[in-house]
Amino acid sequence: MTETPHLSQKFQQLQKAKETPKNAFPKIQRIAHYLRGRKHFAQHYSPRLVSIGPIHHGKPELELGEKYKLMWAAKYLERTKQDGQTLYQKIASNIEQLKERFAEDVIRDFPDDEKLSWMLFVDGCSLLQILEKGNLNDPHEMNVKVDQMVLVWQDVLLLENQLPYKVLKDLSGHQNDATLVDIMNNFLKCHHLSPVRADQRKENHDHKNEDRRNIFLTQNNEDGDESVYVNNEDTQQHEEHIIEVSKELPFHLLDQLRRYVLDDPQNESQHQKGAKKKSERNQNPNNEMTTYRNIGELRAAGIKLKVEKSRRLRDIHFSYRWKCLCAELTLPQITVDDTTTPSFHNLIAYEMCPDFENSFEICSFVAFMDSLIDHPEDVKELRSAKVLHNALGSDEEVAKLFNTISTDLVPNTESYSEVRWKIEKHYRKKHRAWIAQGYHTYFSNPWSIIAFHAALFAIVLTVIQTWFAINPRDPS
Repeated sequence: MTETPHLSQKFQQLQKAKETPKNAFPKIQRIAHYLRGRKHFAQHYSPRLVSIGPIHHGKPELELGEKYKLMWAAKYLERTKQDGQTLYQKIASNIEQLKERFAEDVIRDFPDDEKLSWMLFVDGCSLLQILEKGNLNDPHEMNVKVDQMVLVWQDVLLLENQLPYKVLKDLSGHQNDATLVDIMNNFLKCHHLSPVRADQRKENHDHKNEDRRNIFLTQNNEDGDESVYVNNEDTQQHEEHIIEVSKELPFHLLDQLRRYVLDDPQNESQHQKGAKKKSERNQNPNNEMTTYRNIGELRAAGIKLKVEKSRRLRDIHFSYRWKCLCAELTLPQITVDDTTTPSFHNLIAYEMCPDFENSFEICSFVAFMDSLIDHPEDVKELRSAKVLHNALGSDEEVAKLFNTISTDLVPNTESYSEVRWKIEKHYRKKHRAWIAQGYHTYFSNPWSIIAFHAALFAIVLTVIQTWFAINPRDPS
């Protein structure tokens, strides 16, 4: 068969496709159509007040946000005493490099480099102002109402609303990357997935250096007292150590949120070593399917829920206490509110980006929680164990939330495999379940212990009384 020029060109394209290099970093891109196209999901991917970056720029419904961004950018330049034209030139001179951080279809609508540079300059300055001054408890610094500030908080954490980290670094004026990441982390501390406990409170007091604050954290200890003062020098040193250990800067703000909520990088190597040793002892030999379904069934099998105070999503454990008398499933404490659904949707969409290499930690966590929650009664059990704080509404809404978010997820099968297998082994050994259930029924609180001993004492007295009735003492 004779090859035509057109067919020859097709084969050349086929050969080049094989040689296409992989991206060294995930590019800022649109949500995949198979995610956005799902019913009721699209609303969680689009900004409602402010667009950041090129994807949603210029939409009529976000016109008010454009005015706000200009105001915030101007306030940022005034506050930091930086020259706007100098900062703009930093962006313009690096525009070709910055364009590589976006997918091709994203910047296709910006053929004019000057227009793109100006947009990145304004959005970058306004985002830095949001990160440093976007306090929900004091929205007046941003010249907006608190309800608008809440929308801004949600908008800047959408996957399609991200700016490359380099844009923020060029505009921040900070020589040290640790300082900028510290600003990101301080902003993210108020997020519902933050490892900082929900009952902690932070009060910032400005001193001579506006970028350095004393941070007060208030937490309720077991006695109900409130305590703990954290000096900013310690906090700064801790954050800088985290940056040094992680050795990898975030790609954008959403990427930093994902890093922030998953684990503490300082303990990562130790966590991996411990997990490897444990997994070698607790492997599922035949990759058998699990048969338990939800919290209700686990409770029926005598498994008690326990809250993990670290709040890190990876901290899920199954263990026994009192020589296998008490079985416990330890889960991280989470808060469910109006921001939970868009947060999980965008983190999941980020993990599913084809150019982002990861282990699907967020997908796996959501899938694991979905396996535990089938009914509102399961949510009630989680609330009773103080694992879940429901700020959304009814327990039925929370159950529906996890059942909906987990639709079409493909989690990492290795995640929580050790925990699943331990639960499965317990679930299959009925005698352990009976022992654990008996312990939970009769020894889980002081009243049940008192009732058990009272009943036991009554039985002993009855036996003694019966014995003496059958064998009366001879008076002679």
